[in-house]
Amino acid sequence: MDIIQRLLNDAHKRARHNNYNVIIDVIMQNGEPVVERRSCLCILLSQALIENIANMLFKDFNEPTLRLVFEELSAVPSDVVESTYTKSFAAVTEDGRVVTWGDAETGGDSSEVAGEVASGVVEVVATRFVFAAVTEGGRVVTWGRAWAGGDSSAVAGELASGVVRVVATWYAFAAVTEGGRVVTWGDAETGGDSREVAGEVASGVVEVVATRFAFAAVTEGGRVVTWGDVESGGDSSGVAGALASGVVEVVATVRAFAAVTESGRVVTWGSAERGGDSSRVAGELVSGVVRVVATSGAFAALKEGGRVVAWGNGWSGGDSSAVAGELASGVVMVVATDYGFAAWKKDGQIVKWGRE
Repeated sequence: MDIIQRLLNDAHKRARHNNYNVIIDVIMQNGEPVVERRSCLCILLSQALIENIANMLFKDFNEPTLRLVFEELSAVPSDVVESTYTKSFAAVTEDGRVVTWGDAETGGDSSEVAGEVASGVVEVVATRFVFAAVTEGGRVVTWGRAWAGGDSSAVAGELASGVVRVVATWYAFAAVTEGGRVVTWGDAETGGDSREVAGEVASGVVEVVATRFAFAAVTEGGRVVTWGDVESGGDSSGVAGALASGVVEVVATVRAFAAVTESGRVVTWGSAERGGDSSRVAGELVSGVVRVVATSGAFAALKEGGRVVAWGNGWSGGDSSAVAGELASGVVMVVATDYGFAAWKKDGQIVKWGRE
């Protein structure tokens, strides 16, 4: 079941299948959007696999086969993307058309780029006041407030093709190209200026993760490179040795990062209150961690024996003491909301903590 959850998470990360829905169309009626949706096939498949795993209905589905299935099902972008300002919205339909509405100054009006987002868009990403669309050919189109990433003219040549992913902080964007190069724009202090680490992210980057105000890039060799606001994870010098190689995954709260290494060790940095300080549970994070998930202010690590370890802000799931006995073993999956966690155990029991 861990394989199923991992493949589902990977598929949704690539396809942006928010809320497990796919948008068929968006029609504006009297200035209000009417959104027609259908269920995301990825979540339907994963639920069927999990529910029937015990009786081995899918015994011939090994990981490579499952990965191909999930990749095929996740090829369609979905649901409405909202700016973190929450007053402007963008939706990508099944045919790759972008529809926007809401506050015109913060991305709700895309008329200036309408021809560029009329078809072929596979993803839309938002900062607080800006949207960025990625097309099938890897071109990036931006609109919204200029200083927060709406003006990408300074890097237009690098965004003309070959971009495979765009990630956002609150006021800046980072794009990853086919060759693993990172291109940034937007507010300099929150990640829009990566010149200090330009040589380290010029090639070989496989993933970029963001807090609200900083970025972390993972290279092919498992090295982590950070930039942006120091207090939000932009400065990882204190744990640089542990991040020099072997990192397989980086997860973020709003102001802290957690990296998982090949040996199952967890390394944290950034805001102490939001999970950057894991000293309270350090002994349990030295090895054996298979997955880490995050709320807005806390992390939860699932270990090989089915034990769950949590840390960070208590009100957002960092304090699991009330359910410690239930999380000591037998957990097969952990998921997160903005403020709480839920663990699924082998016997079907669901354990929740944090705010619902």
